[in-house]
This record gives sequence, structure tokens and C-alpha cells, in this order.
Amino acid sequence: MSGRGVMVIGTDTEVGKTMISAALVLGLKAAGVKVGYLKPLASDCAPTPDGPLSPDVALVHRLAGLPEPAVSLNPVCLAAPLSPLAAARAEGVELDLAAPLASCRAFLAAHDYSVIEGVGGLLVPIAPGMTFLELAEALGLPVVVAARPLLGTINHTLLTIEALRRREVPVVGFAFSAGAPLPEDDPSVAGNHALIAEFSGAPYLGTLPHLGLAEAITAEALTQAATQNLDLSLLPPV
Repeated sequence: MSGRGVMVIGTDTEVGKTMISAALVLGLKAAGVKVGYLKPLASDCAPTPDGPLSPDVALVHRLAGLPEPAVSLNPVCLAAPLSPLAAARAEGVELDLAAPLASCRAFLAAHDYSVIEGVGGLLVPIAPGMTFLELAEALGLPVVVAARPLLGTINHTLLTIEALRRREVPVVGFAFSAGAPLPEDDPSVAGNHALIAEFSGAPYLGTLPHLGLAEAITAEALTQAATQNLDLSLLPPV
């Protein structure tokens, strides 16, 4: 494996993995890094003339202006909005760890630096007897944990970091993404990141602000948000 990079793994589904992944790609590009993006497994994919496509991948592809065909960036793309294993069983597809692991390794070898996005949460089933944790462990890339900034995130984020460390998967740190305007009636928002850092020892990379509906976000706006709100110096060097 000749390439370098990070994996973005969420504490749950819909916590902002895709937005954080896109922000890392754009922030690194702004710093002059040649960076690629891959989502090795995806569900809730939509048919397109070129093949099934994850909305997450379509968003990152648009924002980052990636040169590859979008469908090539999610090699396993399933239709049902379920865990990959459940979606595969609904479609009569057999999944194993070998295929996504091989696609990740080939992608890393072909790029100077890569951002690889997970699916669901860390322990989502991706093959019989296998969760995304097994893929992360086999790949060995450092992980950025993506999480919500709201009440309840401390438990979910600490559990995710602990599970990664038990398998000796390196943790770069954690980042929040505000998928909606932050509520003024949630007093936990101001201190959640400090408590997670205190109890885990993991660095806090920052919080991406809410930028509006995904389809209306521009590359310029997300690049600015990434460079102003995320500490990209904590990422592994190229």
C-alpha cells in the first residue's frame, strides 16, 4: 500500500460523515495536496445511466470536482436504505471483506493521499460476521471520527473511539458536523467537544457549521468552512 490517507468513520448514520469527508478533501486540495475520495460500501443508492450511485458519493464528487466517474468511487452500491449486509441479503448479493478491502488498497496505491468514507456507524454489519470495524482494522488507516455536536454525542463518540483503539486502529481525532442550525436550547453543545477530548485524549479537529441544504452548498463555501473550522494540521502528513 503506497498511498497515505485517512478514514472517516461515523458514530452513527446521518452524523455528517459525508460533509466532513468532502470538507477534508477540499481543505487538503486548498493546501496543495493531490487527494482522492472513495466510499467502498454504500446503501440507499439510486439508479443512474452509468450504474447505481450513492447520493453521498454524488455530493462529494460534485463539490470536490473529482476526475473519476462518480460510480467508480462506490464500488459496492446497494439499493435498500439498510446496513450493507441487510441490503445485500435483500438483493441476493453475497458480501465479504475481501472486495472492499481490495478496492481500498488499490485506490490508496493509485493516489498520493486518500479520504475513505465509512458507511453507517463503526459496527454496522458489512458481511457475514463482519462489521466496518473489521475493514478499518484490516486497512490500518488512521481514523477521523465524525459525530453530531448535540446532546448524546459524548457516549457515542467515546464508545467509537474506544472500539477503534481496542483493535489498535489509530485515531486522528474527532470532528463534529452541524447538519442543521444548532439549537439554542441544547446547553451541551458548548462543552461536548471538551469532555470527549478530556475522557478520550483524542484531539478535537473542529465543527463544520451548517451551510444549508446539501444540494445548494458550493465548493467555495465548504472549502472556506473547512479551512476556517477544521484543524487540518492534525491529519497524517502526505
